[in-house]
Amino acid sequence: MAFAPKACSLFLVVLLGVCIQLNGAQDISGARCKCPGTIMHTQEIIGDFEIIEKTHYCDTTEIIVTLAEDGARRCLNPVGRKAMFFINCWNRINKDDKQKKRCLKRKAE
Repeated sequence: MAFAPKACSLFLVVLLGVCIQLNGAQDISGARCKCPGTIMHTQEIIGDFEIIEKTHYCDTTEIIVTLAEDGARRCLNPVGRKAMFFINCWNRINKDDKQKKRCLKRKAE
């Protein structure tokens, strides 16, 4: 059974459209690393922190701190002393958001 030329052409056009859509779906906006740049430490008082573990979109652990004074967000370098403190404390409290204040009360030097 042979395909008609019009049916083959239509199939190829549809297949090409699907391939183009799948190629565009790989670039999900905002799914890459949230921290384009990092700092080693900050002297400001930290009001909150967020740890984003490695994903297939971002191959580094990201530590985002929110400053208490103005709510600004800063990304800490994961190998810095303060970042390591937050990572270790986060692991100690078993990644429980309700216990994050325990990490903030301790002094990260």
